Amino acid sequence: MEGFLCGIAIAGIIIISFFFYLLNTARKKVKTTNQFGKKEFAPVYVSIADKPDSIIRGMNKFVTDVQKTETTGDKWRWIPMLIFFAGLGLAMVDVLLFLLGYTSFIFIAGGFLLWIAAFVMARSLRKSDILDFSPRYYGAREILHTLRDDLKPGATFLGHLDLTGSMLQTKVARETQDAQQRTTQLFNDPWLSLKAKLYDGNVLRVTAIQKTKKRKSYWKRSRISGKMKSKPEKFKGSQQELKVRIVVNPEAYIIKPNNQFSLNKDIGKYKIEQLSTEGGMINILAVSPFEEVEQEHILSFLKSAYTLLERKAA
Repeated sequence: MEGFLCGIAIAGIIIISFFFYLLNTARKKVKTTNQFGKKEFAPVYVSIADKPDSIIRGMNKFVTDVQKTETTGDKWRWIPMLIFFAGLGLAMVDVLLFLLGYTSFIFIAGGFLLWIAAFVMARSLRKSDILDFSPRYYGAREILHTLRDDLKPGATFLGHLDLTGSMLQTKVARETQDAQQRTTQLFNDPWLSLKAKLYDGNVLRVTAIQKTKKRKSYWKRSRISGKMKSKPEKFKGSQQELKVRIVVNPEAYIIKPNNQFSLNKDIGKYKIEQLSTEGGMINILAVSPFEEVEQEHILSFLKSAYTLLERKAA
């Protein structure tokens, strides 16, 4: 009798813990930050090789399909809880039979099978939770939408939108070591790349790059205890770069430098670090200390770059 009651108590603790797990799943909590406390977004890669309207429709459809899938998952989110209570009801039948003097574990076994099914389903639903789309996704869509009217009729965009992560191992540009043999990784993430033939005959290339530094984890001996301790990875900051190239149509424009758009000038969130107007091309490298640069700053920068061009007289 005591052993049976003890078993029921232990099972009760397990059941209560499982109940709170399912409840937590039903509330739909998704981990949204990484180990550095930075907000994480859904990893997305879009190949840009089509007419503007087709690309924008595809991006809109992708968002709609993802949201529809997530909404469908939300409707099923409480099913594991119902299965859990059904299993609890079966288990209580055996408890009732025991109190009446009968020993049976058939209904408890059936309850456990239902709990296992609830656990598996809850895990599947939790894995289906989707992170938010990055603001860069919507920003890139706005850039495409704005530039589409400047394209040559029938022309297409070429490039990519890479939002799979700025600190992937495949994006390590180089590594450095300090005097204490601590390794710092420098990541190079060209998250947006665009090429387009414009209506006025110019060819525009735009590349937005995020450069990030991260110090890898390392072992350090404690000065007090003398023991070796592991130090975690550390985020060392990031910045944005914008590379712009305009291959100028010589029949329509001449390149005319000015003081408003020149070396070391601040244009919105960017500062011009390199500027070349040789060979019928304008090449610009601009740097921003901000981790995020909104699409309006990128578009404004491109508009300012066009002040270097002067139309030829008809």
